[in-house]
Amino acid sequence: MENNVLEETKERKKKKMTSLHTQRKVFYIVMFSIPTLQFFIFYIYANFNSILFAFQKYTPNLNDLGYQVEFAFFDNFETAWNKIMSADGWDMILNSLQLYAWNLLFVTPTALLFSYYISKQYKFSGFFRVVLYLPTIVSSLIMALLYKYIVTDVYGFLTGDKVGLLGGTDTDRIYYTVLFFNIWIAYGSNVMLYTGAMSNIDTSILEAAKLDGANTIQEFGYIYLPLIFPTIITFILTGIAGIFTNQMAMFHIFGSNVPSFDVFGYFFYRQTAGNPTLFPSAKKMSLPELSALGLIITAIIAPITLLVRKGLEKIGPSSD
Repeated sequence: MENNVLEETKERKKKKMTSLHTQRKVFYIVMFSIPTLQFFIFYIYANFNSILFAFQKYTPNLNDLGYQVEFAFFDNFETAWNKIMSADGWDMILNSLQLYAWNLLFVTPTALLFSYYISKQYKFSGFFRVVLYLPTIVSSLIMALLYKYIVTDVYGFLTGDKVGLLGGTDTDRIYYTVLFFNIWIAYGSNVMLYTGAMSNIDTSILEAAKLDGANTIQEFGYIYLPLIFPTIITFILTGIAGIFTNQMAMFHIFGSNVPSFDVFGYFFYRQTAGNPTLFPSAKKMSLPELSALGLIITAIIAPITLLVRKGLEKIGPSSD
């Protein structure tokens, strides 16, 4: 009798465990199916469709009803390359490179110093944390509108300049006004991630350095920088990959009113926003031409990013 009861109990436990195991499998499958589906739709399909677009040409019918699809060979790539090599294209490239140079040579070093200062909890570190985190906490659109109000209405009220820093025909003044906003905004994400990486450093390493007589500069240069160098590499590489896609928050600031300078990120947005067309016009490139332009930019940026990554990993400081 007791043996039968024990066997029934074991059988019930076995069925329960099997049921729980099945439920977990179903849960895992459902959870993984959602991001997998998104990956195939918004990455694999979207990129595959872009490649097809780049080799197609759409010609409208004479009665304006429908269109004909033809193989364009490399015509779209020729148009896209001419756009890059044009005067406007070089201006957009130089504007984007200048933004990246400021982020790399100014924002990155100063953000590292601010992050180190905050992680050490020196005087006013809490104040710096709030000021530098603020652009990350508040919506970028709100920050851009607030900044636009300050450099136009507030600046005009204080100086009597009615057009403000974003008005007029002085291209350099407008560009550097927008550039300053992007530099300030960049501090939020930089300091947040650098501070997080520094907080994960083992305190025993820092204590050992103090016992060995390391000063503040030596601690920062020989301990903090090598241990968070992978995070620094990530920021450098994402900056390179985004040179042609960063629109410098120009839509937030200017909307559809194009200023006297341009960047490729903002150019791509304007060309595809509103009513994207399959047919080229005097004002807009066609979607096949834009697809070809995107592929050319990818072919330029991808190997540069990989080479820079390999070089940084080779010559960068070691955590050992």
